Amino acid sequence: MDAISEVFRFLDRHSGFAQDFDDLVQSPQWSTGWLTSHQIAEEVDRFQFWAGVRSRVPLQTRPQLLDFYLRRSADDDNSGWVRIDDQFKLNPDADDINNGKAVDSQSIQKRRHGRVQCEMLSCQIGEVVNLSASGVMIKGKGTSEYQTDDRVHLDLKCLDHKLHATARVAWLKQEDRTFSLGLEFVDLTPDQAQRIRELLPIAAAVQTISDDAYSSHMTHWGK
Repeated sequence: MDAISEVFRFLDRHSGFAQDFDDLVQSPQWSTGWLTSHQIAEEVDRFQFWAGVRSRVPLQTRPQLLDFYLRRSADDDNSGWVRIDDQFKLNPDADDINNGKAVDSQSIQKRRHGRVQCEMLSCQIGEVVNLSASGVMIKGKGTSEYQTDDRVHLDLKCLDHKLHATARVAWLKQEDRTFSLGLEFVDLTPDQAQRIRELLPIAAAVQTISDDAYSSHMTHWGK
């Protein structure tokens, strides 16, 4: 199961994603035109669809989740959804199908650059800033109880995926009220390594990533 479908499954189980969306598109206020996934993401935002746990999903991931659900729905003859290229419409008539046309929204398409934000990845030490196959960067409050080269037992969780692993403190930065740790995984078992590989695309599906930030943290864990 790929990352987007995993995130969708989590959101559907914990927030009723599919049912709420289906109810929303049946409302009289719903747009009657052909819409792309990006436009539908903006449309549902008018109805506060992205509230609660869904608010944690970054803007650029929301169209991907809707596109996943709509493509699956369009393959179901009983759903009423029809897809033409990258446009979707509920219960279109023959003229709609012949003349369907949508202009992709630009406001969501703008790429957002910056540090990786692991918004749905948690750890018992503090905030997970980024994650790679070889290490993790964590930011915490107060004074760090760890020093360079200390071994740390980590409990990482993203959605329903959990990872328990040992890591070495590769570097430490202490500030007045916060600290940052660069941790390198050590002594990974094959099962732990596999769990990290599973976590990476799922975490990436719910975070904003720039190409240069991602390639940088793979080596330096954000230092």
